[in-house]
Amino acid sequence: MNIIEIIDKKRLGNELTYDELNYAFLGYLNKRHEDYQMSSLLMAILINGMTKEETINLTDIFIKSGDIYDLSKVSDKIVDKHSTGGIGDTTTLVVGPIVAALGCYMAKISGRGLGITGGTIDKLESIPKFNVNLNKKEFINNLRNVGFVDCSQTKRLVPLDKIIYNLRNNSGTTESIPLIASSIMSKKIASGANIILIDIKVGSGALIKTKKDAKLLSSWMKEIGKKYNKKVITIISDMNVPLSNSIGNALEVEEAINVLKGSKGRLYEASKEIASLLISMAKNITVEEASELVDEVIKNGKAYKKFIQFVKAQNGDLSKLKIDAKIKVIKSEKTGVLKNIDALKIGQLALKLGAGKINDRETIDYSAGIKLYKEINDKVKKGDILATLYTNKNIKLSNEDVNCFDIK
Repeated sequence: MNIIEIIDKKRLGNELTYDELNYAFLGYLNKRHEDYQMSSLLMAILINGMTKEETINLTDIFIKSGDIYDLSKVSDKIVDKHSTGGIGDTTTLVVGPIVAALGCYMAKISGRGLGITGGTIDKLESIPKFNVNLNKKEFINNLRNVGFVDCSQTKRLVPLDKIIYNLRNNSGTTESIPLIASSIMSKKIASGANIILIDIKVGSGALIKTKKDAKLLSSWMKEIGKKYNKKVITIISDMNVPLSNSIGNALEVEEAINVLKGSKGRLYEASKEIASLLISMAKNITVEEASELVDEVIKNGKAYKKFIQFVKAQNGDLSKLKIDAKIKVIKSEKTGVLKNIDALKIGQLALKLGAGKINDRETIDYSAGIKLYKEINDKVKKGDILATLYTNKNIKLSNEDVNCFDIK
């Protein structure tokens, strides 16, 4: 086979066979192909798409590139959740402790940020000394002892996805539906969960821009799950407005802690919905019954205590979590009602402040980010503080950079 011929075949919109996909992707993993060649193939896939069969085949190739965890000795009902990415989406750090506090098990492999969307691993690394690099034995032990474990991919767990994930972020190919499906489902299946919830974010601040694409992604991931005998459910949620009032790594950890202590808002409601669905399936109870249990473990403090246990088990030191950055305040220039907070612009601004990165030469400033102080439909007076920006970069922000709020 020839990598150039495979690239050309997909560039022309033709379907690739299992063997062609295997040759191209495993060849890249084994360094037989160059970055620019795989980037060309990824761009051809982004432009021309893949069939369902191609997507299922690629997922299989991803899974078989490394280890597959067997968690059956811990429990016969291991849950997992994944979000396709959004602005201020910190649900994992809220849902995991809730699930564990209710006696269930959540095993999660998370990723870093893609484009302007934040990654859970980056958020966890903002906690000093937190260990995101667990080996298989540590992963299983933490799951058994805590009930919730979350770490990055090891060199042996879906290694093919790890390098393709990074290349997608650096080559402008993050929004490909089949590549998103293969990336998510390969990690979910390889890491051992058998009850999987996928939160598909749709809107300006998400990788998925339309409900049509979200429904397509949903159907494909369910098909992949069926092939591997996994129970997969999906929800489609809005990402035109940031999910929480904090955007940025350490800021989002603080926000998650506040929610676990009972703070209400968009992040609380989204986390409660996800946790209730997972608990209902794991315990075989109604969603309504599960929802009551979720409220109970937040109210009695058990969910927050479980978060503390989770962080300590992975060597994190919450006492040293801090926001060490220069502050700039954005004030309203007029009186009116806040009609919209543009998630895309907020994400782009957070990236510019240093909360994310667009290539491997850059580093993330864990203190960087944005705090929002107004909700949609709030009345706003001229001079009211809309947001606080945190950054250690010496950058000049234009009016366009901070034009994230629609006040009428």
